[in-house]
Amino acid sequence: MFFSRLFRFLKKYGLMTFLKKIIEEVKVFFQKRRNTKLHTKILKDILNENSGKEIIVFLSPIPWNVPLFQRPQHIAQNLARQGYLYFYCTDSVEVNGFKKIENSCYVTNRQDIVLKNIEKFILHTYSTDTRNLKKIIKLAKNRKCTFLYEYIDELDEELVGKINNYTIKKHKNFLKDEENTIVVASADTLYREVLSYRTKKIELVTNGVDYSHFNIPYSHNNIPIEIKDVVNKKKPIIGYFGAFASWFDYELIIKLAINKPEYEILLIGWNYDNSILNYGFENFENVTIIGPIDYQFLPEYAVHFSISTIPFVLNQITESTSPIKLFEYMALGKPIVTTNLKECRKYKSVLIAENHDDFINKLDIALKLSTDKDYQNILAKEALENTWEAKAKAIQYLLHATV
Repeated sequence: MFFSRLFRFLKKYGLMTFLKKIIEEVKVFFQKRRNTKLHTKILKDILNENSGKEIIVFLSPIPWNVPLFQRPQHIAQNLARQGYLYFYCTDSVEVNGFKKIENSCYVTNRQDIVLKNIEKFILHTYSTDTRNLKKIIKLAKNRKCTFLYEYIDELDEELVGKINNYTIKKHKNFLKDEENTIVVASADTLYREVLSYRTKKIELVTNGVDYSHFNIPYSHNNIPIEIKDVVNKKKPIIGYFGAFASWFDYELIIKLAINKPEYEILLIGWNYDNSILNYGFENFENVTIIGPIDYQFLPEYAVHFSISTIPFVLNQITESTSPIKLFEYMALGKPIVTTNLKECRKYKSVLIAENHDDFINKLDIALKLSTDKDYQNILAKEALENTWEAKAKAIQYLLHATV
């Protein structure tokens, strides 16, 4: 298995990238050894400064600073704001020791020191993290841990890579273990599945939004250069940001581009699985696709949408997904049109399309709502009801009631 993975890496990235990666990791290894005493002292200072706080440790499969700033980072920040001492542990070279994000939220590459020096903590983990699964299970055997297990997406190979029997077995064990594991489900479908395994220590907590980050004023003087040509056409802009993957309804976008030449279609995101390359979007004058935009700057692009959309096909993955972008669209104050997704049907602000033709018709309706004050109030209300602060408070309440 090791050699097959090594071969795939070399084939994809080349020998020089592989060697640079090895050199970087060796350098970090020796830096860690050299700084162990210093980092241990820093940790003890952190623990003293936060004496009395409950501690949460998350062994993250991704760095803190990534363009796609998602649920793990938001929940970490907001649980810290609720009074927890939170350690976001990563193998990334972006940090050497302990980096304070804010309040009592720390990113660290010294999970070895954290685990050695802290006896009692809540171990936070996500269903999509199959990479750290064996390490987490080993930790559970060596000490008495309370698990906070977030079931956030369908356990599907398109999302998490290869799934073996071990992964499925351990996933079910987390769902069954009412004594040591608290489960948070992010969507109704997942929540109902969890209820078939347990009756307590469970909460439905959908995704959310950093309202102030996305609720920014429109300015025609502040147009990012990548979309300046699109905005200057002064046509309604049908927008989307997120992943381009097998669950994206490319056929719908093609139909929209053909049937509505008076609309500009602006798609922002990253090529997840190369599926987008099969549809020839470069042949459509009213379709503009740009790559992923860093979370920090994303609102400056999305504020130029006339209508925000989630054009997903219906399948097991999308029926079990609480789209983060849904709540970010709400905070932007832009009318929202989606395909008939279960998690989107919960909200008054969302125009749900039954099929392709209905989706296109709903865009015309949505455009008229952009100046409707009552509709704008609904968007703001639903966004404010779904802030990451509110989600962290729901998790905090569950933890306090059970730990």
